[in-house]
Amino acid sequence: MNSKFAVSLISTLLFCAVTVAQTEKLDEVIRGQIAKQHIAGISIAVIRNGKIVLTKGYGLANIEQSIQATPETKFQIASTTKPFTASAIMLLVEDGKISLDHKAAKYLPKLPAQYSEVTIRQLLTQTSGVNRDLRTGNTDDFTIDEFWQRLTTAPVSFKPGERWEYSNTGYILLTMIIEFVTKKSYSEFLSARIFKPLKMKNTAYLEPPGTSKNRAIGYDWTENTFRPSPYFSGGFGAGGLVSTVTDMGKWNAALDAGKFLKRSSVEQMFAPAKLADGRTVSFVFRDAPTSYGFGWFLTSYRGHKIATHGGVVSGFSAQMVRFTDDKITIIVNANGKSGADHIGYAEFLAATVADNYVPDLSLVNTNR
Repeated sequence: MNSKFAVSLISTLLFCAVTVAQTEKLDEVIRGQIAKQHIAGISIAVIRNGKIVLTKGYGLANIEQSIQATPETKFQIASTTKPFTASAIMLLVEDGKISLDHKAAKYLPKLPAQYSEVTIRQLLTQTSGVNRDLRTGNTDDFTIDEFWQRLTTAPVSFKPGERWEYSNTGYILLTMIIEFVTKKSYSEFLSARIFKPLKMKNTAYLEPPGTSKNRAIGYDWTENTFRPSPYFSGGFGAGGLVSTVTDMGKWNAALDAGKFLKRSSVEQMFAPAKLADGRTVSFVFRDAPTSYGFGWFLTSYRGHKIATHGGVVSGFSAQMVRFTDDKITIIVNANGKSGADHIGYAEFLAATVADNYVPDLSLVNTNR
């Protein structure tokens, strides 16, 4: 036997053996967490060096109809929508249609006077001072007209560029900028420029439950049983997308490969934001020093550099974690929350997957 072929064959067999062991251990832990944390269904994807090495579904996407969760199950991804919105804005920058340092008011005739100095860059980096959330409750779905009415009386949180504060409202304004500049709906623009070119056939905007068989139902665990959650769209480009881990994996790989955005644009998205006085945005998130880019938290997990964003919405949670130096991305979508505080578990589950697949992290900690 050729020596090089033999070495290659042995390496392949060893890799497959490790992968099987990893998957079996992960299966055990995740199935345990489904029962412990009262999660209806989960889809996960692991991408290494731009290639999907694992996709899997656990539990049920639809309890009433006994439909299994799979990698092709569509979940609401809530605020994990924000990186997609940031990508759409960068497409318009590349097209020469907008400039990051232009005032948002240039593209938003209805923008109230108190926000006249806010720039597009500040909206992207959450340093705008725009009132953080105009909702009156977790399932408050307001119309466009209601949004503008509420924003008119909403006070400025701080002077633009003065500090960092997470704002759903800012990303709704970015949605309006996309629609004003392109003369298309947010959905039409993302479909034409991102979803269709990348063959993300199961990604959509504002798609309610029941529209297709592979659309997951959101659940809350109350009175020792799963109950369908009230439907909430997620809030425009701040949280309105529905997707699968497979589609999100395609988008992640396309970002890395420069398939729909130039590498220079992608680098800007993952660069730490600056405040007006030149200081880098810095705060503590999940006990780790953190900054923020364009729709991404830039932080670390147990010593490994990551770019991440997640989201929680009525009945759903989602998390995408890019291990920057390790070239590994983990995506988790889930339906079902536990407890009166309505905590989503996708972030927790992403960490569980990371412990099994990222080099130098310990094996899965079943006591987490």
